[in-house]
Amino acid sequence: MDLKKFLTDYVACKSVSSDLTLENGMADARKHLIQFFKSLAIEAREIKFGRHAVVFAKTEQTSHKPTILVYGHYDVQPADDGALWESDPFILTEKDGRWYGRGTSDNKGCHSAVLMAIYDLMSTQQELPVNLKFILEGEEEIGSRSMPQFLLNMQDELAADFAIVVDTCSLDEENIVITTGLRGIVGCEIELKGQDHDLHSGYGGCLLNPIQALVDLCSALHTREGFVNIPNFYGAVVPPRDWEREQIKRLPTLNDELKTALGIKYFKLPNGEFSAAETMRFFPTLEFNGIRGGFQGTGIKTIIPSCASVKISCRLVPNQKAEEIKNLLAETVTKLCPKEMSLAMKFEQASDPYLFDMPNNTNEALFRAVKIAESDIRSTFGNHPIYLREGGSIGLVSMLKEILDIDSLLIGLSTANDNIHAPNESVGIAMLEKGRKFFRMFFSEF
Repeated sequence: MDLKKFLTDYVACKSVSSDLTLENGMADARKHLIQFFKSLAIEAREIKFGRHAVVFAKTEQTSHKPTILVYGHYDVQPADDGALWESDPFILTEKDGRWYGRGTSDNKGCHSAVLMAIYDLMSTQQELPVNLKFILEGEEEIGSRSMPQFLLNMQDELAADFAIVVDTCSLDEENIVITTGLRGIVGCEIELKGQDHDLHSGYGGCLLNPIQALVDLCSALHTREGFVNIPNFYGAVVPPRDWEREQIKRLPTLNDELKTALGIKYFKLPNGEFSAAETMRFFPTLEFNGIRGGFQGTGIKTIIPSCASVKISCRLVPNQKAEEIKNLLAETVTKLCPKEMSLAMKFEQASDPYLFDMPNNTNEALFRAVKIAESDIRSTFGNHPIYLREGGSIGLVSMLKEILDIDSLLIGLSTANDNIHAPNESVGIAMLEKGRKFFRMFFSEF
């Protein structure tokens, strides 16, 4: 099966989970996946517990074989920054050895490499050496809100020795990362409201402007050094282990090169003992994702707005709990809110961090999988894999561990060059083709 054709049709599905006007695009993506599974006589169906259905599929199950759960997500981020795209975000465009389009990397392209490997194996042999189950969800980009209920209701059918997740990043096509940890996340929107309607700015000086109040509140959430200024925010944080810091030293990207890749001139590192690469993997954050208030049009409108709001996300590290951080954040914001303002907080996302304890792993199947992956990564990509935590979050990975006690083998086919969540998202064609070859080898040898 031609990977480009499969991905072209897949990217064309406008499966933006946060946009309720694009329900047809979500349905088209599910249909595309189910047609693929049915072409291989793999049982597949849609299962819905929340806003968007999960595509669940499984090969014929044989008791003496190990069972692997393959995870991916068919929903994508919005492409509403269309003016910054150099090509239509929903038309796969090839340029300079890369495929451009929303979802080419995150996550349609990456899990398509796995699906193509399964196609290759099932097209050339009568029986797979492993049992496979597939979860392809449609809510990852909005926090996997329905997945806890899905996992609870499906726990008997989802039983597996371990999961494979191809939704993380590697350094490049020669240096593949096996991810050992993911940050958790807490996301919310804070709104401050002053008077009940916008006022002429001539009233200024005798009342508190909601934008000023919001900016002051936001400023108070960090120290001047850059630490999150919430009591007990760092209380449960586990420092990185020695072997993890040794793995960091294998990174070929130096600080100056990382600055160039990120498009910045300076790092702001609260704890100078740790590099930028360590800071983004081992420590929690509080970031402002968007701010709104007052007149946004061309020119000037002299008003005092009635309200202002900010969107915030906290990235969490092992031992931190999303529910505890939600409570700490809510308590702090409530105390910081000035008496002149009314406060509204709406939490949108919450998931715990995940840590795969490599040295103390007792899952024999997963231990064997790691050893096979090491060998096949060297054969396919050229170098021994690097074991690193990642700065991002995949809610379902921690849910699989907490609800079903299933650990995950996370192998990255995305890179920093892919512009994930940004305009001109793309993926290296060679990376996906190598990924297809790797997974074909991996499943064959397991």
